[in-house]
Amino acid sequence: MLDFHPISLDVKELVESYTFKYGEGSCQHSFVSSWTLRHKYGDEFCEHEGFLYTLRSKLCTEGERIYLFPHGERSDSAALTRAVQNVIDDAHEHNCRVKFQTLTQSAKDIITSLFPGRFTAEYSRDWSEYIYRTENMYIPENMISPSAHHLMRKRRSIRTFRKDYDGRFTVTRISPEHIGMIKEFQEEWLDEKLMNDDNPILERQLEEENFSVQRALDDFFALGLSGIVVFIDGELKGYAYGSKLSGECYDGAVGKGARFIPNISPFLKHELVRLCCEEFRYINLEEDLGVKGLREMKTEYMPEYMIEKYTVTEI
Repeated sequence: MLDFHPISLDVKELVESYTFKYGEGSCQHSFVSSWTLRHKYGDEFCEHEGFLYTLRSKLCTEGERIYLFPHGERSDSAALTRAVQNVIDDAHEHNCRVKFQTLTQSAKDIITSLFPGRFTAEYSRDWSEYIYRTENMYIPENMISPSAHHLMRKRRSIRTFRKDYDGRFTVTRISPEHIGMIKEFQEEWLDEKLMNDDNPILERQLEEENFSVQRALDDFFALGLSGIVVFIDGELKGYAYGSKLSGECYDGAVGKGARFIPNISPFLKHELVRLCCEEFRYINLEEDLGVKGLREMKTEYMPEYMIEKYTVTEI
């Protein structure tokens, strides 16, 4: 049986030694995500024979045990087969069937090819992740990039923001003295958002996101997060932050701007990439969760590719 242990900050280095190398740039394979959403997923980890196993303990039911795909070297087919079999055995020892959640297409293909006829796979568009080239998200004013012609409207929005607030705004990287201000701004942003939207599903999603944001801010620097704050006339009016997913991919996890300030959303994305993503080729702007407005916005930015996600369940 795999010996799982609850998540703690002490295992961050261990988990990231696997996820940075084998996580495929997915935000679901982020220690930060596991930590800030531990109230939802209850992620537990086990390292065994060169693989990292993740159990989503709070999603398990009486008949199903929920896992992520094991992280480890995929070139050794025999070792990979044993790793997946270890997950199957662990579930069966708990009298449950196996369910793998948020699998990438490659992980889904591995399981269904190694164990033909034993699993069903279901694609989820709502959980697919948007991946963009950082060079297209941030373009210096004096640079002409043919690959970024489709982003000219966003670029005009950024120019308009700079013109409208010329001499009134400052942008800086998040430091310890900003954390309290960001927390207060986040609560105000949430209250205003809920006041202007009566969608109960969206309300639950926003409340859950807020809880995650507050936990991220509590442990911002211990988690290795980086980000920016935007001040207008000396008051904080927006923030964005994220973290490393791999050697070439950054997770642009959260960005919030004051609702009444035009063009602040594209400006925040632009500045996050400028100040925090210099070493990364790609930025992951995560899923849209089926929210219409989010899907439209993320599609407008023309992703380089999508990380398609699947649920794979034992028959």
